[in-house]
Amino acid sequence: MTSPIEQRVRRPKGHETLIQQLSKDGDGPFTSMASTLLFAASVGYAHGRRKEFSDTNEPIRYEVFRRSPTAEAFIDSLGVLEHPGDPSILSEERLGERVTIFEEYANGGLNYIQGEINASKSRVMDVLLEMVRQASRNQPSGDLPPELGQFFSPPEF
Repeated sequence: MTSPIEQRVRRPKGHETLIQQLSKDGDGPFTSMASTLLFAASVGYAHGRRKEFSDTNEPIRYEVFRRSPTAEAFIDSLGVLEHPGDPSILSEERLGERVTIFEEYANGGLNYIQGEINASKSRVMDVLLEMVRQASRNQPSGDLPPELGQFFSPPEF
């Protein structure tokens, strides 16, 4: 069993360029690679895209995700959604399984985002904005889900 302090979240090597583009260091809208993976996992889940991977780059310490109660709750929620009726999925002993589910949805979401970029031949930001617009149209109130705002960096002027 891996403790939360020792747990790592893998980054799919095949999407490293996209992760860098989406993260703040690559002038992307997300404040960190962890935020990028959270957004990608939400896209993967929303589109039913869960994809295993084996080639990885430097992993992110799980503690980075634990600093945000909503990030940890999201990762836990994916585990619960994948294992309905199994409360033991939330045990510390199964943290690695929940993290794997999260990683696979993030990889699926990154695949989806990359496909949208390739199909539109537009800038990354334009594709993301269109994805958010489409998601907001699918919301009953037409408003953006409030949890999306925490992943974006405010524009710098």
